[in-house]
Amino acid sequence: MSVRTIDIAGLYSAERGRLRRLIHRLVGNRTTADDLVQQAFEKLLNAASGSGIENCPAYLTCTARNLAFNHLRNEARRSEVLVSDANLSATADESPSPETSAIYRCELRWVLSAVAALPPRRREAFVLNKFEGMSYDEIAARLGVSRNTVITHIVLALTDLNRRVAGVTA
Repeated sequence: MSVRTIDIAGLYSAERGRLRRLIHRLVGNRTTADDLVQQAFEKLLNAASGSGIENCPAYLTCTARNLAFNHLRNEARRSEVLVSDANLSATADESPSPETSAIYRCELRWVLSAVAALPPRRREAFVLNKFEGMSYDEIAARLGVSRNTVITHIVLALTDLNRRVAGVTA
């Protein structure tokens, strides 16, 4: 039984550049190519300890090419997962659930009935300000009252609504 020794340092200096160029052409990244060349030599050392390898450069070439293809397959798989995750978040339904919609409708009915229960002038000033988005000055001009009167109406409307909320929750 003969034991064949491999001059790994000589083989590394002779084959590293060629393997690096081969892998770089396949994966398109120098850092990845360097890592895969290292892995190929590691596999050679592990294989050489168990059995004699007749043609080390051919073994290294085949191993390096297979490592590059595995790397490309893994990258493709990772990008598919990222794309499917992006599609999943894009297709998620952000509309409220039927239960939430029913709760919102019930609360809206309650708010509208509370607003409807306000005295007419107070209700009109409040609705113009909060629902129509009009300023105090615009409301004052429309109702023919002073700005301070509009402010008073809105403050009193908010006070009445707060009392009503406190009465419901208490």
